[in-house]
Amino acid sequence: MSSVKAVSADFAARAHQPGHSPSHATNHPDRVVQCFSVRAELDPGLLPRLLEPFAKRGLWPSKFYSQAISDDLPGQPAEALIDIQIAGLDCASCDHIALQFRAMVGVQSVLTSLRAAAE
Repeated sequence: MSSVKAVSADFAARAHQPGHSPSHATNHPDRVVQCFSVRAELDPGLLPRLLEPFAKRGLWPSKFYSQAISDDLPGQPAEALIDIQIAGLDCASCDHIALQFRAMVGVQSVLTSLRAAAE
């Protein structure tokens, strides 16, 4: 988690520099990894739909992890937690993809974050 704070602090420091434009932080998408955390209904058809926005951009996720979970409550359906990490994606594209995910049938929530790319 400290790498996320470090990247955020770096972006915040640059934002206060003279002559800085807001898009400056997104000019180097290869220095950060965009992270998506998706909570959804347990539907195998959802997995390829989650990969599609990246495939259309010619990007391959560095991490794609899916886990089925259950609340162990009678009548409660099982859910899936899906974590996707991808480098080479600017912040505007990340926001757009998150909106696409949120509009998908079966998706309950989408959280996004970023972390520093491993050197």
